[in-house]
Amino acid sequence: GLSALGRQQATALRDRLKKTSEIRAAALYCSTLPRAVQTAEIIAPALGLEPRASAELCEWESGNNLLGIEAFTQIFDALDPTARRQHRFAEGFETIAEFTTRVQRKLQQMVAEHDGGTIVLVVHGGVVEAAFAYFLGYGPGLFEGGYPAAGFTSITHWRRSRPHGEWVLELANDTHHLREQG
Repeated sequence: GLSALGRQQATALRDRLKKTSEIRAAALYCSTLPRAVQTAEIIAPALGLEPRASAELCEWESGNNLLGIEAFTQIFDALDPTARRQHRFAEGFETIAEFTTRVQRKLQQMVAEHDGGTIVLVVHGGVVEAAFAYFLGYGPGLFEGGYPAAGFTSITHWRRSRPHGEWVLELANDTHHLREQG
């Protein structure tokens, strides 16, 4: 679950959203992992919404806990980016391509369900990366030459343009609400 610092950061985000009303959301989704659920519950009153937990928005299930972070990192770093996308690090766990496909399918479903409405997601860094790939039109797999930053309780805002429907990145990794915390 959330640490004391995590609760403080989520409260700062809630206070920002309540004060500014900068996000008028039609839906609030989160992963089923405890930190995301707890964060969504903290910010929900500022949005006037109940969080909807979805397993499809959980972080990449790579099997790194079975291997140990040192062994996982050694294997990960030894693979070229193309091979890395399809590599199964532990039996029964997802490849990067499978993870990205899972997240992108859920995003596609939510976008269709809330066409024209704002959706707030309380998710994890890997899901943010998969969302960037989805909105920019990349296929399954994470970035090769770099990746978008996803700080704790940051706001990344995508907007669909009209009439053509392209996705526009309005805001990325905004953590201004945390500045007072040092």
